[in-house]
Amino acid sequence: ERSNQISFLELVRNPLYHGQKPYISKIKFLFFNNEEELIKAAQKRKIKGFSLNYQTELGINWENYTLSLPRYFAVFFNQEKSKILAQKNIRLALNYAINKEEIDQKIVESPILPEIYGFEPPLEIYQFDIEKAKEILEKAGFKDEDQDGLRQKVIVKNPAFTFKRTLSKGSQGTEVTELQKCLAKLPDIYPEKEISGYFGSKTEKAVTKFQQEYLGETTGTTGPKTRAKLNEVCFEKPDEVLELKFTLVTVNQPEMIKTGEILKQQWKQIGVEVEIQTYSLFQLEQDFIKPREYDALLFGEVLSAIPDPFPFWHSTQTQDPGLNLALYENKKADQLLEENRKSSDPKVRAKKLEAFQEIIIQDAAALFLYNPNYIYSISKEINGIDVKKIVDPSRRFSGIENWYIETRRTWR
Repeated sequence: ERSNQISFLELVRNPLYHGQKPYISKIKFLFFNNEEELIKAAQKRKIKGFSLNYQTELGINWENYTLSLPRYFAVFFNQEKSKILAQKNIRLALNYAINKEEIDQKIVESPILPEIYGFEPPLEIYQFDIEKAKEILEKAGFKDEDQDGLRQKVIVKNPAFTFKRTLSKGSQGTEVTELQKCLAKLPDIYPEKEISGYFGSKTEKAVTKFQQEYLGETTGTTGPKTRAKLNEVCFEKPDEVLELKFTLVTVNQPEMIKTGEILKQQWKQIGVEVEIQTYSLFQLEQDFIKPREYDALLFGEVLSAIPDPFPFWHSTQTQDPGLNLALYENKKADQLLEENRKSSDPKVRAKKLEAFQEIIIQDAAALFLYNPNYIYSISKEINGIDVKKIVDPSRRFSGIENWYIETRRTWR
């Protein structure tokens, strides 16, 4: 009460329950500040059941139940924040470069989890092909010319203005104005800084000084050599070097860190540099997910009993509280998601969602990775547990009326 935090929640058996009365008369839920406290309580036998986002072994007195759950983990590419990830070719290469087998989880290729809901699997998937990934990057112009392991692309842009005509005393117009502006940036050469658009004696004198300084000649006119040097001196090089690197943010949990490191190492093999940043779940949600402040996000999404990807992939859900973490927009995909919601026919819904999965896989909006099982650790004192598939974590208590604690009869 002093800390204004819940310390425990206690549920008691309902004597008026219409079906079989539960064997266990009371269940108490305890609340812990962190996972370390939770694990210590389990080791001291203060609790009989718990779940973590990763599997842990506590000895022979505990049983780990593996439950199927409609959720998946993926890398969501933020196409609005990252120039690199806005390019479809880059996203395709990132998909082909990942060997999901190394993650050692149930692989998924689609956001609708066809193997859980009974849909048809996608027609096309990104089979691991590192050479194809490299080929895509080469064609996209990303090369590792200096062999430092990081691919780059030089983007050459034409300057807004270049000198093209031979100007001499008496010339006038826009090109003379630009010449005077250029020379005015060089006070030792054109101290008068007069911008008139007319090539007079002052301008001629400035051009001569410029030629003496940069070319060792004095014609007083802007011939080919002078124009080339003027273009070089007056206008900054517009070339932009785009490096194939981005930041991947995720939760500061062992499984997420491990997965992130696997991705980083595999992408490194094709010349992509990834910086991994990890945060607590609260900080990740507040500082990154809600404002969509990330290049790429390694995160999980949980579906409902009836598959409805609308909150996760419709274009109206790109901003918080929507859950479109890839900021994905596709009109055809939107239409299919809307039609899926309007129909009550399972066959029609399946057809719409199967078509949707093909579109989103082709667009490579994310890298779909795996569907982890929900691991529920229970003390072997408790028996009668028979649940294998759940739609959300609370359903781990399905059939709890059949649970019982083994007791021993004794004569008194």
